[in-house]
Amino acid sequence: MQRRWTEKNADLALLATRIGDFFKVKDFEAIKGKTENGFQIIAEDSPYFRIDGYVNVTVEGTSEDFTIKFDLCMDRKKHAVYTSIFLETMLFGGHFLLRKLKSEEAQLQLEKEFWRHVENAVLQLGNSAKSPTQ
Repeated sequence: MQRRWTEKNADLALLATRIGDFFKVKDFEAIKGKTENGFQIIAEDSPYFRIDGYVNVTVEGTSEDFTIKFDLCMDRKKHAVYTSIFLETMLFGGHFLLRKLKSEEAQLQLEKEFWRHVENAVLQLGNSAKSPTQ
């Protein structure tokens, strides 16, 4: 999912730090880096949000016109296990299916909390950039 903000004059470096802090509070292993067009945060392995894969967040644009993109990237090895639900149910009694459903539930909850955090951070960081054309 992607959202766009305009006319906020927000310091994007500080916003990316706040996003990274969100993942650290949720006990994710998070890495923040600078990209050509903004910032990228990659987070995985949280004991509270057991998702099959990792989260990739990008913050791009200018302080006056920026987008934040939230992507859940599936672990391809685990994803291959879910291809034959019928066979899996017959052999393992639905263990992997249940795990997949719990992962999807955790993903939805994580995304909901993430966007709530981002909305608050953008609101707090309004007019925090040094110049509108940063």
